[in-house]
Amino acid sequence: MFDVSGKVCVVTGAGRGIGHAIAMIYAKNGGRVVGAARSVDELAKLKQDIESIGGKAAVIRTDVTRKGEVDALAAAAIETYGTIDVWVNNAGGFVDGAMCDWIDVESDAMAEMWTLNVSSYVYGAQAAARAMRAGGTGGSLIFISSLDALNACPGGEGVYGAAKAAITHMMQSMAVELGRYNIRVNAIAPGLVQTPLLEPFLATPEIVRQRSRYYPLGRIGQPSDVANAALYMASDASSYVSGATLLVSGGAVFNSDPIRYLQALAEA
Repeated sequence: MFDVSGKVCVVTGAGRGIGHAIAMIYAKNGGRVVGAARSVDELAKLKQDIESIGGKAAVIRTDVTRKGEVDALAAAAIETYGTIDVWVNNAGGFVDGAMCDWIDVESDAMAEMWTLNVSSYVYGAQAAARAMRAGGTGGSLIFISSLDALNACPGGEGVYGAAKAAITHMMQSMAVELGRYNIRVNAIAPGLVQTPLLEPFLATPEIVRQRSRYYPLGRIGQPSDVANAALYMASDASSYVSGATLLVSGGAVFNSDPIRYLQALAEA
């Protein structure tokens, strides 16, 4: 049921972590993958990993904060495979200078956070939607958001949460605008996921254990958890799902209790 056989699937931030897991699960289920990342070495490893399981992959070095490079990524996917069926806006992350209370954040850091997490998603969605519209058969746009998008995030993640909240609103608006072209637009909102990006925050088994207590299912997420959701969103099994945010958060449904949230951070 969750099959993407023959679909051309573009995944940004595909060199490691969640993006790598999504690219791999698409390849395992018949997708023709176009992986994008800034690291040439990580992309080479992704291509090797996909080909080792008999999959097909093209890899394109891309800085998603540069619109011209994102447009070039879309053009390369079309040149290689003729179309784009699935586009996953995954690349994003933290900006050190913006991981602070709102009262302290500097304008340059806030702008960098916005460019990395919001503008890049606009560039990707535009390029993909234009290709899907021209192809005439529609497609699936998937935005990797965050649990932080849904509620208040005191304690240094406010700017990041605001950027992810902007993605949620953008996704919903695009779902309405693009439905006429049979283009579905959805978001996946993970909680804490154990990726290379978060290694500094999950440095020991004890920290992992403490952080796991915040999630009702008793563990933090793995990239494969998000990848499974992305497979559903890319497949025809979700053909009538658009404008939705799928929580992949181990039962955590809010971050808005400041006492509980800050206590969890302090215990970690």
